[in-house]
Order: sequence, then C-alpha cells, then structure tokens
Amino acid sequence: MAYIIGVDGGGTKTIAVAYNFQGAELARAESGYGNVLVHRETAIAHIIKAIEQCQSAIVDDCECAYLFLGLAGIQSGTHREAVETSLQERFGIPLMITNDARIAHAACLQGQDGILTIAGTGAVALGVHQGQSLMTGGWGHLLGDEGSGYWIGIEALRQLILEEECGFESSSLGQRLVEYLKIQKTAQIKDFVYSSSKDKIAALTPLVVKEAEAGEPNAQRILQRAGEHLAQITIRLYHKFRFESPVSIALKGSVLTKIALVQEAFYEEVKNAIPDPVFVIDETCSSKGAYYLALQAMNEQKR
Repeated sequence: MAYIIGVDGGGTKTIAVAYNFQGAELARAESGYGNVLVHRETAIAHIIKAIEQCQSAIVDDCECAYLFLGLAGIQSGTHREAVETSLQERFGIPLMITNDARIAHAACLQGQDGILTIAGTGAVALGVHQGQSLMTGGWGHLLGDEGSGYWIGIEALRQLILEEECGFESSSLGQRLVEYLKIQKTAQIKDFVYSSSKDKIAALTPLVVKEAEAGEPNAQRILQRAGEHLAQITIRLYHKFRFESPVSIALKGSVLTKIALVQEAFYEEVKNAIPDPVFVIDETCSSKGAYYLALQAMNEQKR
C-alpha cells in the first residue's frame, strides 16, 4: 500500500501527516519550525525529522508515493531549490513544494476553488480559481496586515497615544494597556513597540477583546474595523478573479475565527459586496490540504 505525506511547515512547528489514497490518516509527527526564513538549514533539518518520524510510525509494508509540502517563506530567494535538493537526496520520492497559505486553502475548501482569508499575527487572503491562484494582503506589518493581531495591538497603542496628546481622560482600554505594559508614562510605549517582536505586539489582542466584551467603545471600534479591513482584502480578491456565485469563503486564524466582533463585521462587509457568499470555518489541519494537492498533482502527471 502506498501513501502520501503532507507537510505543514510554519514559524513555530512542522507537522507531517501520512494519508492513504482515500484520505485516512495513518500517522503524524511534529518537529520544530519549518519556516526557511528563520534559519534555512535548521528548518530543513526539522522538515526531514518530521517526515522520517512519520514514516517510521507506519508499521505496515507501505511506501511513500509522494511528498507535498507547504512551507512558510519558501517563495523568497533560493530557498525552494535548497529544500528540494535536500529532500530529493534524503528520500528520493516525487515531491512538490508550495507556500503554507496554499495548503491551508486546500484543507479548508477540500481542494476546491474559492477564497481563504487568514488573520492571525498577520493577514492575507488567497484565492484559487480554475487552476490559478492569487493573493491580496500579506504585505507584512510595515506595508499592510490591516485587521491582523499585530494591527489590533498597534491600534490599541495608538488610542493610548491619542488620549495622551489630546488630553482626553484615560479610557478603560488605555488604563488596561498601561497596567499590562507596566509603564509609568505613555512615552514608554516607544520602547515597547520598537523592541518587541510582532508576536509580542499581537499578544495585546486578548486585552482589546476583553475590553470590547465589557463594552469599551474604543476596543469595539478597533475590532469592528479589523473585520472590515479583512473583508476588503477578500472583496478585492473576489473582483480580481470575477468568481461566479456562490463563492466559498473560508476563514482561518484566531482573529477571524475566535473574535465575534471581528467575524460579525467581516460577514456584514462581505455580504454587502459579494452576492451569496458561502462562509466556511474549518479547523482541519493544513497538512490535509497538502494531501488534496498531492492527489491533484499525481493525477495531472498521469495525463
């Protein structure tokens, strides 16, 4: 019996899952980050480790027929060639590599056409239509990522700055930020922002959510605007592709799937611009998307 291994390599971990040709999971393994932009050689070592552990967990007399990988950062520089060479030398198995957003899209929409909007620390929308894929958003925190966890954190800090500069009475949101950051004066915000990673700034999002749920108007406004921004990158992608109705729109990432105010604003904005959208929230592991795409690739190679 042959099987497929789908690999999802992100910024914190790499997950490899073996599937039979009917899509049933046979084994899985996990190792460290697979984002080649963090450190390419280490990421490759993590990817190989996850694949080998996955293979060793299959006790039956089986062989891996195909490797399909979705890796963060793979589209930058010469990383793809380096990863492909290392994996071919190690395994000698037919393989294909794409970015992690593509396999997440395939997982959520089971390999079918549609749009996937992801909002976690960053924000991006990926559309697939008749074999073509396009992205909107995903420009990073300096050029975009509006609606992301990072953006929500920065907007909350900007509200605190506005209150300081305009002499407004401190809002509940502002007070909670000062307490959380353990700062004595607003000017210290600069030290926090310019010395912190994107993840650390995005970690302010739960505080904003808590204040919004308690009725704090500034926090509610920030979350509603986040949903609207995420809807706009989705709408732009819809118009780029000229999808026919109904179009499936999948949501992924904690900002979109876990925060009610963001999700509600997203739904409303999208419904005003796109006729008959079909919203999909699916927590399927992205490695399953690699399985769907591997089947497609194998079928195309047989033609």
